[in-house]
Amino acid sequence: MKRLILASSSSRRQQILSQLGLKFQVMPSRFCEEHPVSCRGKLVPWKIVEKLALRKAKEVSGRLSEGLVIGADTIVALPTIDKGILKFEIIGKPGTVEEAKEILRRLSGTTHEVYTGVAVVDAKTGRKVVGHEVSRVRMKKLTSGELSRVSRMHLDKAGAYGVKQKNDAFVKLLEGSVDNVVGMPRKLLKELLEKFSVKV
Repeated sequence: MKRLILASSSSRRQQILSQLGLKFQVMPSRFCEEHPVSCRGKLVPWKIVEKLALRKAKEVSGRLSEGLVIGADTIVALPTIDKGILKFEIIGKPGTVEEAKEILRRLSGTTHEVYTGVAVVDAKTGRKVVGHEVSRVRMKKLTSGELSRVSRMHLDKAGAYGVKQKNDAFVKLLEGSVDNVVGMPRKLLKELLEKFSVKV
């Protein structure tokens, strides 16, 4: 088994790798991620998460002589139509409780998409593989009390909310996997690792 390194401090991502039976080390990326506020074009959100996941993995791999480095990035994309043109408002992690409350206010009552990009980089050879997964999520209309309560709970998550199971109290998964919304789609990760002959 090749040495595996997760370029993330996310406890949720670590949990998924452990559940897959993988032995890995944690070495958080120092790459500073910045998400654009909005963008045009159907393909742009997945390009963003793939690019950032790769940059995270490459930053960590640059500090190592060997090992497979796994990077991931998750965003929420709220689709809108502006003058007949499809656009996406890209939503990352909130910086404060007030930002979280504003994000939740924007997402309340909407159907939006969650994109996670995953990249695996071989630190020794520089070989890299990248992919992404998307899920559609429906959030119920939140009351002012719910906004205040939930906004303090998930400051470390894109979209300022978390999904632990499909019957979450205010979020309904319409299409895709819960793992993707959590930030590490298992099926995609398995496929990428298999390209390096790592069987999961």
